[in-house]
Amino acid sequence: MKLVGAGICKSWGATHVLRGVDFTCEPGTLTALTGANGAGKTTLIRILATILRPDAGKITLGELDLAAKALKARSHLGYLGHESMLDAALTMRENLRMFGALYGVKDVNARTEALIERFESTRYADLPISELSRGQEQAAALCRALIHSPSLLLLDEPSTGLDKDARERLWKVAREQAEAGSIVIFSTHDHDSAGRISDRVVELADGKLA
Repeated sequence: MKLVGAGICKSWGATHVLRGVDFTCEPGTLTALTGANGAGKTTLIRILATILRPDAGKITLGELDLAAKALKARSHLGYLGHESMLDAALTMRENLRMFGALYGVKDVNARTEALIERFESTRYADLPISELSRGQEQAAALCRALIHSPSLLLLDEPSTGLDKDARERLWKVAREQAEAGSIVIFSTHDHDSAGRISDRVVELADGKLA
């Protein structure tokens, strides 16, 4: 399913953050979204994730209008923001089973175990999230975003606070997800990684994509 945005606008009071953003993303592509602090990267990602509504414009994923059909759209979206959205009292394994059940994933136990193995997380999968390192929690959160095999994966500055090995694992998974046919969009300040791993790099400046 192709992702298309046309004329996306968003303001906070008198501050115009997005000024008619247009874009197209094809399935199987990995796009890096760059820009200065305050450029609107998080705002755009959150609009794509249906957390925020645009003031104007339209975004479609295939034939699905993301704003008009937000609840339905979320079954196709995976989102990793600045917070993990995991229950800190539960283990990684318990969180994945819980989110998988919420999404109606068939054979959620098998899907959970496959993700734990993919992320080489067996040694900490049964520890409470509250006891995990930053990198371990980020891995668990990315598994949470992938539990339902989304068509569109949105990652908002996912490498922040990660060490080199954790960053490389993250980029490897992002690339694999795109190669499997998903649309992957991530925001970042890491221009070197953006250019190295993505199919294209777009910059958000003055409320528009350059």
